Amino acid sequence: MNRSAVILCGGLSTRMKSPKALLPFAGSTLLEYQVGRFSAFFDRIYISVSAQIRALINEDDLPDCIFIEDEHEAIGPLGGLYSCLKNSGEELIFFTSVDSPFTDVNLAAGLYDKLKENPEKSACALTDADGRLQPLFSAYSKNLLPEIEASILRKDYRLKNLFTGDNSLMIDRILPEDQFFNMNDPSSYYLALKKLSFKEPAAFPSGFAGENPKNSAFAVSFFAKSGTGKTTYLEKLIPLLKAKGLRIAVIKHDVHGIEIDRPGKDSYRLRQAGADKVIVSSREITFSADVHPGGGPELKELISGIKDADIIITEGYKFEDLPKICLLRKGYCEEPKGSDENIIAFAADFPYNTVLPVFNLNDPGELAEFLLNIVSGR
Repeated sequence: MNRSAVILCGGLSTRMKSPKALLPFAGSTLLEYQVGRFSAFFDRIYISVSAQIRALINEDDLPDCIFIEDEHEAIGPLGGLYSCLKNSGEELIFFTSVDSPFTDVNLAAGLYDKLKENPEKSACALTDADGRLQPLFSAYSKNLLPEIEASILRKDYRLKNLFTGDNSLMIDRILPEDQFFNMNDPSSYYLALKKLSFKEPAAFPSGFAGENPKNSAFAVSFFAKSGTGKTTYLEKLIPLLKAKGLRIAVIKHDVHGIEIDRPGKDSYRLRQAGADKVIVSSREITFSADVHPGGGPELKELISGIKDADIIITEGYKFEDLPKICLLRKGYCEEPKGSDENIIAFAADFPYNTVLPVFNLNDPGELAEFLLNIVSGR
């Protein structure tokens, strides 16, 4: 093959709130996942990192990769490209970002080979359906170094400036779906997991993706140690979701048993008389009570019976395989209680150390946006 690729993962990930390279993805980290994909078409893999991100990565997990630290930090992808072209010893490199997990690697190899066939050119890139340049999925030549150094001196860090005049090859073609899907924030990360669960279903628990994602509501479970304040938190969150136009259903798990009818009420009397189902309806609300002498229904059965909802929130159900959000409170419950599988985010009132998104337990506004973006992307 004799090809080399650079995976850029030196960004600060401020919107993601966690280093993107270390996010769990397909049984490993996102960085390991990307290295595995590109290794099938590229002989040498370079990892472009800041010193801060490099300190967090276990390099023993990537023994065949070469790490190159940014010489100029906080100047975006241009800094990573400059450091790799200068220090890798390669005449050509293919440059991609760690947060684009669905790119066509065979196509990446094709761009590299195209530039190699045209040594008079300095770069080879794709344009999308709207004619926009995609410089974070491109091949670059070492002869660009003087131009990059000049850009850094004048503090102009835009990669697209490297594609000027006749120095570059622009490839316009029909591209695979999700070719330029990019994970910039927690909601797009979760959407990437959903996409991956359909591409590689064996890597996920059954039911993670849902049987009909296009037409069914998004179901998510909030769980925490009893007394953490799940219901209080949801009382604040639900109005925010409602204000965004979402139709909301809630399923609350009560391990203590429930008795919502009072003796003497008509519904109570009818149920006591032996009715298996009692429905009380008025102009404002309809209430249904089902009797389960043989044990309650499974959560999936309850969810399947809900119609006309955009999001189904379950409270409790900590051992179910739904996507879950864990609530943590300082000095009371500082670690998940229950299964940590399928946790997509945390809400905490203290800095919690995790690669997953962590939201403010006392202000559900950002989490409401996170959920809205997930529902909107379905």
